[in-house]
Amino acid sequence: MNSVFIWSSLPEHILVNIFSHLPIGDRLNAAVVCKNWHDSFDSPYLWHSFTFSFTQSTDSVQLNFLNKYARHLRQVEILCDQTSKENCSRSSQVLSHLAQINERRLETLAIEFTKENPLFFRGEEFLCSLAELFGPADPKNRVVYTLKSVHLNHLSVTLEGILLNLLADNHQTIHTLNIQNQSLTCLIHSNCMLNFVTKCRQLQRLSCFYKSLSKEVFEALVQPDRRPLKYLSIGCRRENKYHVEIPESAWESLVRSSPDLVVNIDFDHTIEKHRIRRILCPPIPLTQLSMTTMTELHEEVQLVADYFHESLEKLVITTKGTADLKRELLRLVSMSLNLKVLHCFCALDVETINQIQVLRPELSDTILKTAEEFEEEGRTLIGRDATNSLINGP
Repeated sequence: MNSVFIWSSLPEHILVNIFSHLPIGDRLNAAVVCKNWHDSFDSPYLWHSFTFSFTQSTDSVQLNFLNKYARHLRQVEILCDQTSKENCSRSSQVLSHLAQINERRLETLAIEFTKENPLFFRGEEFLCSLAELFGPADPKNRVVYTLKSVHLNHLSVTLEGILLNLLADNHQTIHTLNIQNQSLTCLIHSNCMLNFVTKCRQLQRLSCFYKSLSKEVFEALVQPDRRPLKYLSIGCRRENKYHVEIPESAWESLVRSSPDLVVNIDFDHTIEKHRIRRILCPPIPLTQLSMTTMTELHEEVQLVADYFHESLEKLVITTKGTADLKRELLRLVSMSLNLKVLHCFCALDVETINQIQVLRPELSDTILKTAEEFEEEGRTLIGRDATNSLINGP
């Protein structure tokens, strides 16, 4: 009896803390143990953060929480299996409900599609609900907090400029935006980003595609009456082919106004090789770089060593193993004192791998493999012909 009494009399703040670590099903079961536990289930603090997961038919029960608890939500994550129309509809219902509630407190939103898109999937219903949430609230409803952090990088649908314009007009306290998503195209042009950056002066962390940036955007980021930028992640793809490069002078101004800025750049396999050398320039405070171009990259590795050896912390390359590449890779490793992560998806000989390990024994995360190891993986992962192309080089 004493143990039952002790458990049923736990203080609410302890129960709420315990409940916060339970999956929603276990939380519901715990709530029916006694009145005290049921009251803790209704605690507004417990509903400050919630993950809606729509991956199976029974997940629809989560929609029942919206009427009672939506006004308490501050951090929301939505996981959606977009191969099901029902799951997409439920996710859209969550967004629409959050847009329409009175006393909205939502500050952080993250959305992730968990599967590959079905054929001809555009996510129109989903994007409309997202625009509703980003747009102006009903005048009858009070908005306690506006959005401060938005993560759309795990959405494999094309984002359009209207979404960014709505954020700029209605959520100007935003400090984190990630729109570097998995769509094949980017429809957010630099003039749209300029509008967003000009209005959202609290912005400190930005992840987007190179196509969305320009000299004018950088000029807006260095205005004196705004917070300095702390993090900038840029995705570079073939669609940037005719996009004007950001000049060195713009980078220099940005670094002066944001002395703590760190930059991450990702060149995907569609980028033209010559564009890499035109985009990278010495003033960039580059800490993470990924080049997955499947072309010979020894000149680019040489450039990275010359420009970024003081700041570089992580390098990921997918290229063809050649003697020139191995030479420049060893040079980069010897010069980059802050390098912590090195992933080389190309065949290296045992001697080169050993030299890298001797030069940088403190490397915390490495992928360094020989031709034999790649060939063994290639039998099951990517096929013999593709593996031989990667291993043997041109």
